[in-house]
Amino acid sequence: CADISSLVPFLRAYSSSLSDHFYTTDVSEMNNNALAGGVYALEGDSAFLWSTPQPGTIPLFRLYNENSTDHFYTMSSDELPEMMENGWAYDTAPNHTAGYVYPYSICGAAPIYRLFNPTIVDHFYTMDVAESQNAVKTGYQDQGIAGFAILPAANGNVVQSSAVPYLLPSAVTASPESQVSAASSSDCANNANAIPFLRAFSSTGKDHFYTTNSTEMNGVAIAQDAYSFEGDATFLWSTQETSTVPLYRLYSQTANDHFYTMDANETSEAIAAGYAFDTDSHIAGYVYPYSICGASPMYRLYSSSSSDHFYTMSQVESQSASASGYILEGIVGFAL
Repeated sequence: CADISSLVPFLRAYSSSLSDHFYTTDVSEMNNNALAGGVYALEGDSAFLWSTPQPGTIPLFRLYNENSTDHFYTMSSDELPEMMENGWAYDTAPNHTAGYVYPYSICGAAPIYRLFNPTIVDHFYTMDVAESQNAVKTGYQDQGIAGFAILPAANGNVVQSSAVPYLLPSAVTASPESQVSAASSSDCANNANAIPFLRAFSSTGKDHFYTTNSTEMNGVAIAQDAYSFEGDATFLWSTQETSTVPLYRLYSQTANDHFYTMDANETSEAIAAGYAFDTDSHIAGYVYPYSICGASPMYRLYSSSSSDHFYTMSQVESQSASASGYILEGIVGFAL
């Protein structure tokens, strides 16, 4: 993992006259260039990342299109020639780089979402799930994940004049060979083998339960009237396939809480806290440890009042859970 003491704010500003979002780690550049003329207005810290290379990080390149007055950020070197053919060029950032980010979800990092509005030609980057949803409603298109960084706040919101990052638990420690954008079909699991990750909830026990085993779900959880079936949470794999890693399953009788993680180190911490593996294989299924092959993030949330871990692929559901007292703990894995 990168040195968290070296994190710096990724400052965000917006120009309503230029219809452009601008991001930089350079406080002087923000104050003396963007803000000095009154063209841009500071919107706070959008993320926390690194201004110099760190273990596990890659460059987040910065380009600018003078004709459309649009700043563009990407960690994909393959994307650079395409953007340059369409009018973007390297900006004034040192080494053409805005900063350094993780290319996948490790060390407690969370996604920076990238959106684009073709009408006003503006690329927009945010770690806030709710903000990304609202942007889509106003004409922005979801373009995926620009990189992984440290949240500016527990709920991902931009924080005005803040310099203290919100550090998620190190829930993901897998170290894949390739980057997010580098996967080919040969690196992907067989989608035809993906099966439903069934979800149920106990309103009395305040516990979310997930399994790929329909017999276990129907014959045990639901048959005993302990849980109510809530459908398919996602699709993953029951056996290990290309590029996938185990999603471990544990349970705490004291807290009446099922817990899922792909971090082997975190399983040890959970066991020390009173959890235990509750399947012979210790494994609930297999997921991607990072965003490849069209996989999407599965969010993990936790309610301390009900001692319940909750997992969902839905940003809307994640937002609703946060409003009802759950805290976003990051991404547990990537699935279909």
